[in-house]
Amino acid sequence: MGKDADMKDHVSDSERIKRIGLRIAFYRKQRRLTQKMLAEKANISTSYLSKIESAGTDVAFSLLSLFRLADALELEPYRLLMPIDENCLLGYDEKANPATKGKK
Repeated sequence: MGKDADMKDHVSDSERIKRIGLRIAFYRKQRRLTQKMLAEKANISTSYLSKIESAGTDVAFSLLSLFRLADALELEPYRLLMPIDENCLLGYDEKANPATKGKK
């Protein structure tokens, strides 16, 4: 594959960060944890976790924070980097785009 093919599939850093945040929110909710509960387990602030999970922001965070969140979620860190079925994530992105809420 040439350079042109690589550029077509390129995802921005901002988009990658947002996707990781959505995955963290997905796994947190799957485990029935509040943001406060997960933040305490990961030893980060609730407001920082909220920013990480928000699809409307692209706050960069350290590998240390990623490792702490993965440990708190009882996941291997790579799981937060791997795609999840987009249909699973749709419900977790509704607060970022209220216009889509309730529409199927």
